[in-house]
Amino acid sequence: MRFLAIVLLFILAPMSIADPWRTDPMTPTDEKYMEDSRNQLNDLSRMELGRSFGESRDNDLRLIQTLLDRKIVTGDQTRLLQAMGIVIGDHLLKENNLKWVIYTDRVGRSRALEVPFKDEAIFPVTQISSRAAVDADIDVKAIYQRLESEIDRAKKKIIVR
Repeated sequence: MRFLAIVLLFILAPMSIADPWRTDPMTPTDEKYMEDSRNQLNDLSRMELGRSFGESRDNDLRLIQTLLDRKIVTGDQTRLLQAMGIVIGDHLLKENNLKWVIYTDRVGRSRALEVPFKDEAIFPVTQISSRAAVDADIDVKAIYQRLESEIDRAKKKIIVR
């Protein structure tokens, strides 16, 4: 019995040290969910502010900030908050040659942006919703700049295997 416990310890120890993860392509369901979320956020912006997303990155970041500052979207509206993260991610994708993927680890499944050839992913979808859920101040432009910095750092990183 003791031998079995020792064997299990050696087998399971690497699992607890390493955090295994993988990325998979977006499914049609994921793509539809993201598109529906973008549309819902855009419809709200048109209705409440008379302005639409898609004109430019700076316009979109300002629209997101306005929706938050005026409390048109609040901390309990997770789908809209995550739609804001999707909009941010769309701009990061275009400007940095990234792609949307499904990132799966032991915590679960997330939509993420993969930095090609770097084994790195960033998670713009939850950047706003996680802050709003705890009623923290949200500076949309600062979030965007921090994510850009993470991408730059990842692109410069040399993978050693």
